Amino acid sequence: MMTKKKPFTTGSGDVFVDLDFSEEESAGLNLKSVLFDTLQAALRSKSETQMELASKLKLPQPKISDIKNGKMSGFSIERIVNCLLRLDYEISVDAHPAEPGKRGRIVARSKTDQLVG
Repeated sequence: MMTKKKPFTTGSGDVFVDLDFSEEESAGLNLKSVLFDTLQAALRSKSETQMELASKLKLPQPKISDIKNGKMSGFSIERIVNCLLRLDYEISVDAHPAEPGKRGRIVARSKTDQLVG
């Protein structure tokens, strides 16, 4: 029996735009995902139990489990930033006008310097 090949569509390079989010929503979600990925990596590098991490981050233990399992919903950018600060992370932000003729965008980098945006 021959199987039919499914159609292949090349993405835009931005998963959130491909999922029909607006450019503005996509920019915010990309920033949030970089910060969340950094938080996940930070927690993976810690030897503390989830209860100890919950106490340090001032979160209920199930939220630590959510982070470790990649459940980003329920976490605002502000909440993620607060967690990173409680883990002694430095967060850098730089805002400036876009080059003439170009639209504004968010360019986010994680500690591994992977560029998003």
